[in-house]
Amino acid sequence: MDLMRIPKEYKRMPSIIRNAIFFIGWMLSPLTFWNDAFVNIPIAYLCAALLAKVIKADFLFLTLAFYWLSNVFGVLMMYFSGKSIMQDKRNRLNALRTLLITVAAYSILIIILNRIGILKPI
Repeated sequence: MDLMRIPKEYKRMPSIIRNAIFFIGWMLSPLTFWNDAFVNIPIAYLCAALLAKVIKADFLFLTLAFYWLSNVFGVLMMYFSGKSIMQDKRNRLNALRTLLITVAAYSILIIILNRIGILKPI
């Protein structure tokens, strides 16, 4: 089974739905400089805080895990809804480079905020 193949049903979706999925994926992806601070980190923080109440796990680890998951989920949403946009290899390499640099920088920021006591569970 090819996991990266787009199902036929998805190709028949109206373009407005595909565009909405692409937009939500873009909001979750690290391809813009501002969305991590206003979208992904708050989502990661809330999910980590909720899960930390249920299981005994390190809050910083949970925050980073949810942060990375939200970014990966966003990139996958963009991939499946806008596959034709990323057909050019140069576009894919630029997007991958931006993804890695942004995620690494914000991961370091999350660790620093945790170490100085700003990022704590609710």
